[in-house]
Amino acid sequence: MKTSYQSKFFSKIAIIAAIFLPTFFCTPAYEEIKAVYQGHNGQKVTAMYHNPLDGENTFSVTLKIPYEQLITLNQAEAASGVRYTDDKTLVWWTKGVEAFMMKPDGKGDWEITGMFKEIIKQENR
Repeated sequence: MKTSYQSKFFSKIAIIAAIFLPTFFCTPAYEEIKAVYQGHNGQKVTAMYHNPLDGENTFSVTLKIPYEQLITLNQAEAASGVRYTDDKTLVWWTKGVEAFMMKPDGKGDWEITGMFKEIIKQENR
């Protein structure tokens, strides 16, 4: 028995729809906002903020620091501004367009290792 051209066509359409249709109904779990900061020493840090859309997941930031691997930090309590940390190696703290980076000082405390200001560019907004 020969299959008609029309039934082959519709079976291909059904397969394509089955593959791609679910992607139209999926929404991303996070809104991602990119910001670029420049330090007093000229160093640039790119921050990709991950803001959960469902209100249940954790806010986080992924930092791209020159000559280092990407690092993702979760939001933590802050008296003022927004603080992200892994509680071991790095703190990224923002308030308005300013940010600072803190690392352990080796004596059980944290020290500021960089101060940054957001670079206002058209592609960031």
